This record gives sequence, structure tokens and C-alpha cells, in this order.
Amino acid sequence: MPSPRLRLFTESRSPGRLLEVWGSILTFVAIVVVFSALSSSFRTTSNLVNVLVQSAPMLIIALGVTLVNMAGETDLSFGGTVGLSASLFCGFIAGGESPALAALVGVGSALVFGLLNGLMVSYGGLSSFIASLSIMFLTQGLEYAYSGGQGLWVRDHPITKVVTVSVGGVPVIVVIALVMFAAVYVLMHQTRTGLHIRSVGLSREAARYAGIHTKPIKLMMFTLAGFFFATGGILNALRSSGSIIYSGQRLLLPVLAVTFIAKTILGTKMPNVPGILVGALMLASIATAFTLLGYEFYYTVIAQGVVLLFAAVLSVNDRSIILQEDLR
Repeated sequence: MPSPRLRLFTESRSPGRLLEVWGSILTFVAIVVVFSALSSSFRTTSNLVNVLVQSAPMLIIALGVTLVNMAGETDLSFGGTVGLSASLFCGFIAGGESPALAALVGVGSALVFGLLNGLMVSYGGLSSFIASLSIMFLTQGLEYAYSGGQGLWVRDHPITKVVTVSVGGVPVIVVIALVMFAAVYVLMHQTRTGLHIRSVGLSREAARYAGIHTKPIKLMMFTLAGFFFATGGILNALRSSGSIIYSGQRLLLPVLAVTFIAKTILGTKMPNVPGILVGALMLASIATAFTLLGYEFYYTVIAQGVVLLFAAVLSVNDRSIILQEDLR
């Protein structure tokens, strides 16, 4: 009978384990190779920049979701707070207010709802799924009430140039997204605070016995997530020169797809920050490629669904995990 060490070595080299670890990465590489062959425009520098710009808001919002996930909870509230923050931001600017005040109101509203969400879960004992879902519906209603169900446009305002200005050839919106990505990575993977947060996510009881205050950590993550939701929503609105009604709802499934893809990266099977970047780039690459190839938009959605399923099947050696997967 082989020793446990030999069995572990053999399993790590088995085709199933290799696919579990590298399946999503290989899927992403295959996407890039195939689309580069189908369209010469896809492999240009300008298209790379376009992919980064398209993925930036989704990346930022997914980072907010991941913060909560890594604390062991679920947050669907971004389906409403993203749109509400964007509507408030654009509405205040359209009303003649300064961008600084508009940003303060937009971000502030998301922080308030993030705090409320965290209080209900951390201290109220409510399910994070139910609490965040209720906040999503509440903020969607407030968004509709504020905007009257109409888009709020800021096409002629200088603030829209934020998403077109470049720093060293890199658009500011991409710089913002990468800085936020780096900040979250350092926080979650390189600091003691991040270790405490991940410990709470792995086992709340074990973290409590280790002397970690679990409730304040969960509250902090929900509140901080609100900042990311608002930032992503505002940048997404600036890309469109205005807020589109229920923009958060439109991003709900793509962002959840990104967070799921992240958990298949390198066989982690748990929320992680580096995987969010891969997931966001993967979905944005598909959308950009189908646009370059001239396909109707619904083909993009179909392709994203197929790739998501393919990446999941490739990357999960234990197929029961796919059936048991939750939103954390």
C-alpha cells in the first residue's frame, strides 16, 4: 500500500488534479489564443486597453463582494447599491452640484447601506443572503424613485473625461482599478488583519476561540464593500456618460460569475483576490471579442455561460462541489 506522502504526490500529478489547479487558467489562455486567431484586432494593444477599461468597474465591484465572502458571508446588495450610487452621483452633477459633493453623496449612500447590512448580519443575527437581498430590493426602489425610472446623463460635463484621461498610456479608470486591487490583495494576503478576516471566513467559532472579534470584522467588511460598490458604479456610469436605470442589476450575474471563477483559480476552492482579476479579464475578453467579430450581444451572454460552466467542470475534481456551491 503506497504511503500517504507518495499518494499525495501522485494525486497532485494526476490529470484530474492538474485540471483542478490549472483548468481556469488554461481556459483563459485558450480564449485569448482562439480570439486572437479569429480577429487580428483582438491582439492589438488598443484592444488590450479596451479589455482593461471594460473590466475595471466589474473588477472593483467583485473585489467588494470578495471582501465579504472572505469573511464567510454573502452580499447581493450591490445589485441595488451600485445603481443607486451612480444615480445619486449623476443626478447631483446634472443638478449643478460639484463632482466632489456628488461623489460624497454617492459613496456615502453605499457606505450607509453597507453599514446597515453589516449590522443586521453581525449583530442582528440575520442571514447575510436574506439581509443583503432585502437591501438590494430597497436600494433598487430608491434608485427608481430618485431617477423617476429614467437615465441621468452627464454627457457634457468635464467629469466624464476621467475615464478617457491616461497616465503613461494607461487609462485612469484602469489605474484606479489596479490600485484598489493591489490594496485589497495586500490587506487580505499580506497583513495580520487579512489573516484574521480569512480566519473568520474559514471558521467563526475557531476564530472566536483564538481571540478574534468576529462581529466587528464582519461589520467592517460589509461597510468597506459599500465603498467598492459605489466606486465601481460611479466609474461604470462615467463610461456611459450617465447612469442607466438598474445598472447594478445588470452587473449582478457577471460579478457573481467573476467571484465564482476566482474560486476555481489554482484549485483554491475559496474566495481569493488574484482570481478576481482573472475572472474579470476573462468575461471582458469574451465581450470584447464578440463585439469585434460583429456578433449580436446575446451571443456574448451565451459564450460567457458556456465558458463559466466549462471552467467549473475543468477546475473542480470533486464534481459534488459544483452542486453544493453557494454564493460565498
